Amino acid sequence: MAPPPRTLWVVANGHGEDAIAAALLVELRTRLADWRFVAFPVVGVGTAFEELDVPILGPRRRLPADGLTLHHPSLLWADLRAGLLAVSVRQVRVLWDGRADAVLVVGDVYAQCLAGLLRGARRFVVQPLVSVRLAEGGGRVPWNRAFMERIRAPERALLRRAEAVYPRDEATAAWLRERGVGAARFLGNPMMDGLVGRSLGGSRPGATLALLPGSRAYAERALQAMAAGMEALADAGTPCVGWVAWTRGDPPPPPAGWTREGVGDHAGWRRGDLRLGFVAHRFRDVLASADAVLGTSGTAQEQAAGLGLPVVAFPVEPAYGRAFLANQKRLLGGALQVVGPAPAAVAAGLRRALHDPEVRAAARRDGPERLGPPGGTAAIAADVAARLSVATAV
Repeated sequence: MAPPPRTLWVVANGHGEDAIAAALLVELRTRLADWRFVAFPVVGVGTAFEELDVPILGPRRRLPADGLTLHHPSLLWADLRAGLLAVSVRQVRVLWDGRADAVLVVGDVYAQCLAGLLRGARRFVVQPLVSVRLAEGGGRVPWNRAFMERIRAPERALLRRAEAVYPRDEATAAWLRERGVGAARFLGNPMMDGLVGRSLGGSRPGATLALLPGSRAYAERALQAMAAGMEALADAGTPCVGWVAWTRGDPPPPPAGWTREGVGDHAGWRRGDLRLGFVAHRFRDVLASADAVLGTSGTAQEQAAGLGLPVVAFPVEPAYGRAFLANQKRLLGGALQVVGPAPAAVAAGLRRALHDPEVRAAARRDGPERLGPPGGTAAIAADVAARLSVATAV
């Protein structure tokens, strides 16, 4: 009788992490054909895994904060009222009862703690969130962001128990090795894979903007502020068109002064000569079409910066707050401008991103340098598969 297939679980802690994990799963399945794979999304329902034909375990429940629970007390309270503790208990039970030969963690210290419940599983960790760059001029870290901005001693203890650790940049890998995490190796940043796209349209008058409102509930509020910023930009003499990378189903109703046009893949908003089109499942094409980016997202605008595009971002409190943006600014350097949410401030940031040679040169320099080249997904998957295959052969 043939032995049962060996099993690898993938534990991912967030929407961006789910996307990275799903891409790694695709690569791993080509290299470990005789293995069985299981996905365990910690945040939300794990949409990124749904087309991969793998079991998706866990409560799979979207809470109000959508993974940003500790970013603001009101978000923590909303999640607690919606059943955060019950969801967490169910996650612990599923993992405690689970059986795996190996586990690949994509995420922070919380995901790593959960993955540790899979007893006896060989552990591999992709940490795409925290970089030593976050400590540059950061000052004192608030209690709720202690593990968001630093790789603390408890996380380093978990990482020392992993067979391989893949940080988001070489500086962080070297920092970890100096502190006893000898398995830390930088093999590339998976965020930068799969981003080669095609332009969404021909030549247009004025500037073309990529609008990245994110995938969470605040996206509609963010989009209204973006539309107001586009109005102010046009009123100041820069006509523009915007392509929205939209992930939340049907487009929302337009704000006052705008009208809806088109349906399905051609849906959009119009206000005079201003046009804003909604595009689903073509994120790479949105970026390929853009002269600059206006965003209120996490991973998506890091990817845009990695392509050398100048990014303008503004806070949408409480979920997408100033502390988060300060972190992202330290990560992305001159590739990101942080402005206020008022239309005039957004328009001023966009004018600089579109017309200031120094701002555009900083984006071309800092974004690619800090995010790195593509190829990380294949390199990490190949390393994990090689380790598992060699051990299996022995």
